Order: sequence, then C-alpha cells, then structure tokens
Amino acid sequence: VQPCFPLSVISVISHLPHVPRLAAVALAIVCVGLYFFGWVLTRGANNQKYAFKTQPSQPFLGIKPEVIGTGLLCSGFWGLATHINYLGEIMQAVAVSVPGVVATGSLLPVLYPLFYVSLFIPRAQDDDALCKAKYGEDWVRYKKRVPYKLIPGVW
Repeated sequence: VQPCFPLSVISVISHLPHVPRLAAVALAIVCVGLYFFGWVLTRGANNQKYAFKTQPSQPFLGIKPEVIGTGLLCSGFWGLATHINYLGEIMQAVAVSVPGVVATGSLLPVLYPLFYVSLFIPRAQDDDALCKAKYGEDWVRYKKRVPYKLIPGVW
C-alpha cells in the first residue's frame, strides 16, 4: 500500500464529478500528507526502538538516547508519547479511509481506522500494566517524563 497510496488517492479523488477540482486537490494533499506523517511516526518510532536495542549508546537521527533505568527510552519519538507508533498507524488508516468516504458517500470505510482505535486503545492500557509490572518504579518515572499515551499534549 505505501508506495502506491499517493497515486491511488489522486486517482480516486480526481475522478469524482461531484467534488470541485480545487477541493479534490486539497483533499488529496491532506490525505497523502496525513498518511506520510503517520508513516514517519510509525516507522520512525519502530526504527528508533530497534536502533536502541541493537546499539543502545548510538544516536538515532542525531538524537542521543536518553534512558530511564535499564532500558526505557524517553527521547526522540518515545519522548512524545508512550505509544506514538500506534498514533501513526491510526493516522495512516484515517488517510486511507477518507477517499473511500468521499468517493462513496458511505461511512463504511471509517470502520478501518475505528478498528485500529478499538485495537490500540485497550492494547495501550494493557501495555502500560505490563510495563508497570516489568519496570516498577522506572515505569512510574517514565510516565512522569512522558505523560501522554497516544497523542502528544492531549492523551
């Protein structure tokens, strides 16, 4: 999906007779931008975590790793929210579903991002409980440093 997504959005939206051309272009730009930003969050966070696990003292994209306790990364993507990678996945799903909603007038495509929300919200809660059990007081310190679960500055 990733490399072809911008082309599919442009194709779907540009062939809708009921959507004015300027609105179609703006919507395509917003969808592609949202998808790309979500991809950066997801891949960036996961790649940072992988880099930290394989080379814990090396910077990632120029960001020196900051650690709480024995292994809780709290810099870069992981300093924004404890489950920032989930937010990226949800953003990508929204970007994929919007053209379907516009093209069909149906809300059925919204089930795709809603599936991710229903999957990731309970998973984030479960992950927090597991991490609290695993890391103990280090997890409490991490949560004070990174208080947001999914959306930086909001929740």
